[in-house]
Amino acid sequence: MKNNLDHIIEKFGERKKTAIMAHLVTGYPTLALSKKIAQSLVAGGADIIEIQVPFSDPMADGPLIVEACQKSLDNGTKVKDSFALAEFVEETLKTPVVLMTYANIVIHMGIEKFCDECRKYKISGVIVPDLPYDSKEGRELKKQAARKEIHLIYVLSPAIEKERLEKISRQATGFLYCTSRQGTTGTGKRFANDLHSYLKRVKKSSHLPLAVGFGISSHKDVKEIKPEGDIAVIGSAIIDLIQKTPTQKTLKTIEKFVERLK
Repeated sequence: MKNNLDHIIEKFGERKKTAIMAHLVTGYPTLALSKKIAQSLVAGGADIIEIQVPFSDPMADGPLIVEACQKSLDNGTKVKDSFALAEFVEETLKTPVVLMTYANIVIHMGIEKFCDECRKYKISGVIVPDLPYDSKEGRELKKQAARKEIHLIYVLSPAIEKERLEKISRQATGFLYCTSRQGTTGTGKRFANDLHSYLKRVKKSSHLPLAVGFGISSHKDVKEIKPEGDIAVIGSAIIDLIQKTPTQKTLKTIEKFVERLK
């Protein structure tokens, strides 16, 4: 199975630098602006774009992303808008997209139909943080995603047990998403004290690249996840930047922010 995500992983593997996966919420602060934000993220050097489908109860997310999701929903954003944005990023910006959503949305749509839509709109990978890999639905999503040549990205936390890690590693493709601590997303929080030993443990268990997220907001943070972390995930810091920057300066500020991270 090879798609746009595989090709970019091969490229940043060769240059031995930490890649950037930049996160945005479809429809935040508006649908038109989220498209322009994607362009700014890519212009700044983002290697992968993580597009979040807005959801009313995003349990893995902290206050900034929860607020962004609610604002997007208030704007009338639909699931189809995330698919359309993903296609724009993959086709026009030539950047792989990982779609982040929650189990309720996938199951309500129907797992097979959801994967059909992901394939139709050129999505390279999917993250569903509240869907256990070993549940009936989790196994079905893995099967349908594989049939459509889409990577199902699994999320790991520092508390993961050895047996569970080994089982996930055996069936994972694309990359593994390692949270830097227990809890939810957000800026200004420290990484787990055992971050590096935890990442080394995951690295030993899998040949896949490791993405590290939760709390990364500076070049210093990106450097800190090395040498085990292959991909730095930037999420809440971008939402924070959007909130604090005058609208007319937002796009350029985001582009420069990503450039500094690299």
